[in-house]
Amino acid sequence: MSGFVVWFTGLSGAGKSTLAALLASALRGRGVHVEVLDGDEVRTHLSKGLTFSREDRDTNIRRIGFVAKLLARSGACAITAAISPFRAIRDEQRAQAGRFVEVYCCSSIEALAARDPKGLYRKALAGEIKGFTGIDDPYEEPLAPEVVVYTDRETKEESLAKILATLEQREYIAARAASAVQLSSLAAPHGGHLALCRVAGERAEALSEAARALRVIELDAESEVDVELLATGAYSPLEGFLTSKDWLRVFAEMRLENGLPWPVPVGLPVSDDVARDLRPGAEAALRSRDGRLLGVIDVSDVYCPEELVRGRTMVGPFGEADPEMLRQRARSRLFVGGKVRVFGEHALRNGVEVRTPAETRASFEALSLRFVAGMRTRVLPRRAEEHVARMALDVAGGLLWQVLDGSDRVPLPARLSCHEVLIQKYFPAKRVVSTAGLGGFAVGSRAAIVDAIVCQNHGCSHVVLGQGTNVDVRDAFRLFAPGELAIVPLVFDDAGFCSATNSMVTARSVPEGAAMATLSEAEILDKLAASEPISGDVVRDEVVGVLARALTTTDGTNVELATRP
Repeated sequence: MSGFVVWFTGLSGAGKSTLAALLASALRGRGVHVEVLDGDEVRTHLSKGLTFSREDRDTNIRRIGFVAKLLARSGACAITAAISPFRAIRDEQRAQAGRFVEVYCCSSIEALAARDPKGLYRKALAGEIKGFTGIDDPYEEPLAPEVVVYTDRETKEESLAKILATLEQREYIAARAASAVQLSSLAAPHGGHLALCRVAGERAEALSEAARALRVIELDAESEVDVELLATGAYSPLEGFLTSKDWLRVFAEMRLENGLPWPVPVGLPVSDDVARDLRPGAEAALRSRDGRLLGVIDVSDVYCPEELVRGRTMVGPFGEADPEMLRQRARSRLFVGGKVRVFGEHALRNGVEVRTPAETRASFEALSLRFVAGMRTRVLPRRAEEHVARMALDVAGGLLWQVLDGSDRVPLPARLSCHEVLIQKYFPAKRVVSTAGLGGFAVGSRAAIVDAIVCQNHGCSHVVLGQGTNVDVRDAFRLFAPGELAIVPLVFDDAGFCSATNSMVTARSVPEGAAMATLSEAEILDKLAASEPISGDVVRDEVVGVLARALTTTDGTNVELATRP
């Protein structure tokens, strides 16, 4: 394989050198020729005599980048581990290297200061040291690194797994044969393997260039999410948007044409004008709402759902009032089906960490978790959600808590912070993996099944579905033979805190005459806005602290984790 550069960046003490050494060892074990350019070592040899002025810092990074480029050109993997605080210089090295993976080692100043054996952060914060990067000297965070590792809350093994998964996905290194054996301890992806529709490296560059000359299909919000879920394998076994044959069978039986269970008709809506220019065998570019080209679809057919069902006695398993099929048929007159190849990313991935199925599977393996319950949620983590998450954790032994975008009143970064502060203090860190996620637009029982499949593709053995006695969800799973869906649904009743029992209860377990303390998300936010107190029986104080800070910012991106007073 051709050479490449892995460029670690981050503040002092963030774990760059440690992860660089671990990565070098792992790659050498796979037969890759690796050379590590550590920032401290380079300054004692190649950059000896340089100061820490802006000009000399840039010179130091350019020297590291030049050597890394030569190593990559010769077919080796060059791993660099230097603070490299300035974005423009890092981007300059990216442009010169070609095959380049930027790894941002992210950690809070508080965590860095707490584990700093020399006390440098403490002295810098006290003003005893001047020109300390990240304190009184600037560090410019990467805008779109290929990998972000959160070294203040991830194990070294988890961080390493994320980096290796990215290198494999970009085809910079071959996937280890042993990985398939190790992953067999987790639930297999739906269909047997992760269907990854994202291309990388030189293939992505060539496809991106070719897409500029193709007819363009404008994506709506739902299709943008679908493209990203297809790209990462979260929608496995799908390799693209459904063709007319798949659409019909999904509508009638919740199965693809090949017989595999699949509940939702993931189609690509297209206007009449664009449809007239599309023929089977043609290619079309996929453009996001913000004007970026994301990928290419190989057109198999263009179809009209209303014409497909006209004259057929088809009502589907949930009858004529099936909310998802009514929604789909009202969405567009025409749809395009065909395989997709994706080279761009959903805009959400620029703002928060979204772990792919390959990454969550790697995390589960690193944590030695064989059974994991998946919980995809759009609501704030009240005590009720905490109670459900804890029960799911008790059942499975591991938990994937995937935070989806909810109401506009709380931005996704703040929602994720609410969950993270809860997990850090009240859950076992080595049994819970949290991440932001992309939620589909489907509704009803079909949506519950697709959520289950997405969780299975992420490596989960169990899935938490719609808290409450949702008979439709249970009935939907019974439509398939045992084993057709390799994931176990967990459906819990809504819970609340009961002062009479001093515990969480449900409608089934609450004593007669006693009440359950609970508030909706809207009620919680209204109370916060009005500066009214919120009972810790409903929401943890730490979560309220995060929310209070989020409501004072414009977009939620500057939220800091709150601590109990």
